Amino acid sequence: DTTDLTTIADISLTEEEVCVVLKALDAAKATGPDKIPALLLKNCAVNISSSLCQLFNKSLSYGILPSEWKLANISPIRKRNPIHDVTNYRPISLLSLVSKVGRSTTSQLLHILHQVLNVLEQKNQVDIVYLDFAKAFDKVNHDLLLVKLHNFGIRGNLLRWFRDFVSGRFQRVTALGVTSKPLPVLSGVPQGSILGPLLFIIYINDLPKCVSDDTTMAMFADDTKCHRPIKNSQDKVTLQCDLDNITNWCHDWKMELNE
Repeated sequence: DTTDLTTIADISLTEEEVCVVLKALDAAKATGPDKIPALLLKNCAVNISSSLCQLFNKSLSYGILPSEWKLANISPIRKRNPIHDVTNYRPISLLSLVSKVGRSTTSQLLHILHQVLNVLEQKNQVDIVYLDFAKAFDKVNHDLLLVKLHNFGIRGNLLRWFRDFVSGRFQRVTALGVTSKPLPVLSGVPQGSILGPLLFIIYINDLPKCVSDDTTMAMFADDTKCHRPIKNSQDKVTLQCDLDNITNWCHDWKMELNE
């Protein structure tokens, strides 16, 4: 039911807001494909905030991003051997820093620990299931994400901006001074972006509706835990039904859980 849903179709930024973000940039941040360093943006914040603010607001009002902001450099960081196996590398996505001007894991873990300890103090068993989405940020379907944003009340120019934000993106690998040919990104939220994790959270936000009342889901980005007090055999059956419902949700929204 969307009768009482608050919708938003347009937003705008102020020069002061842009300047504050520029000044707060980490000077050591790695540059993206445009090679504009964070230190330059930080030191020139007062002088460039007006022009950047106009650029950002034009982008928001027309629902279009500059194509240069949609290209990412992927730097593969080796996690383990052998070096010739691509699955042994962690891809680090570097975007234009300008495009990025625009509850932490610790607090979430403390919250779930508090809930579990409360149940244990009542001498009850707690079953916890750790859910691991396979390539979570890469699997998000763009069309389904836009449906979720619309259901959240995002409309008009802002929805068009988000459609453009996730589509038409390219990435290329840079390693040992060599850069590959750009290839299109057909799914997923933009990694390395500020909005990427937030869009993923919006995408999975309705997942807790799949489980029963006494089953709790704690979510932070792609780190999801499902837990329930087990007082009798029926609680075990209920938890299994909850897990089946989660599996069905993943099928409907084209997500995949690691086994």
